[in-house]
Amino acid sequence: MDTDWLFQGVMDTEQKQYVLLGYFQKLNIHLEEMKVYPMFTEITLHLANVRNIIKTGKVLYIDKSLKNIDDEIVYTDIRTKDIPRLSETERTELNNILKYSDAKLQDYFNIIKSIWTVVYDSIEVVSILNEDNLTSKKGYVYTKSNKNIKIWEYNIRKYKDTKKTTFTEKPDSDLFTHLISTNNELPTFHIHCEKEVPFEETLLPLMKRKVLSYIFQSKNLTIR
Repeated sequence: MDTDWLFQGVMDTEQKQYVLLGYFQKLNIHLEEMKVYPMFTEITLHLANVRNIIKTGKVLYIDKSLKNIDDEIVYTDIRTKDIPRLSETERTELNNILKYSDAKLQDYFNIIKSIWTVVYDSIEVVSILNEDNLTSKKGYVYTKSNKNIKIWEYNIRKYKDTKKTTFTEKPDSDLFTHLISTNNELPTFHIHCEKEVPFEETLLPLMKRKVLSYIFQSKNLTIR
C-alpha cells in the first residue's frame, strides 16, 4: 500500500476504511504466523505518514527500493510532497479518515512491536571466541537447530550516519571447524532463540539487531 493511498480514488471515509481493512487483513495473516518484517517497517511508515499529514499537510514517501526484507528506513531516505488540492467537503472527509487511520495504525503498530519485543528478548547471544577483538567490526555468528548449523559473517559499517550490520551466509559447512578453533581471530557468537518463529521474516532480522546491540554494549566502537 503506497503512502498516498489516502488520495487515490474518491475522498470518501467509508471507502478508505475498506481500503485500510483490506490492508489489515493481509497483515493479520502474517501476524498469525509471527512474521515481523517487512510489516513492521511498513506500518511504521504509514503511521508516521498519517501523523505528518495531520501536522504539516505533506505526504511522506521514500524514493528507494528496499533490497532486504528487513531494511530500515532512515531519516535521510524520507521525502515529502504536498497533498492534492481538496474541496472543503473533501477536507472534512480527509480529517475523518486521518483520525480513524491514526487510531487503527497505532493499534497494529503496538501489536507488531509487542511481537518484536517478545522475540528480541528471547534471543540469547553467547560469545564463543575473541570477544576482546570486537573492534575488528567483523566476525561470525552461527545458529544450530537439531544438527543443522548455519553460519554468517557479519560486517559493521556506517550508513548515512547510522550503524548498520550486514550478514552474509557462509554455505561452507567446514567453516564451523575453523570458527571454534584457535586459528580464528575474529569474534564468534552463537545465537539461541527460545521461540519458534519464521527465520527470514523474524529471527534473522532480530538476530542482526541483537548482535549489533551486544557488540556496542560490550565495546564502544567508533565506525568510520
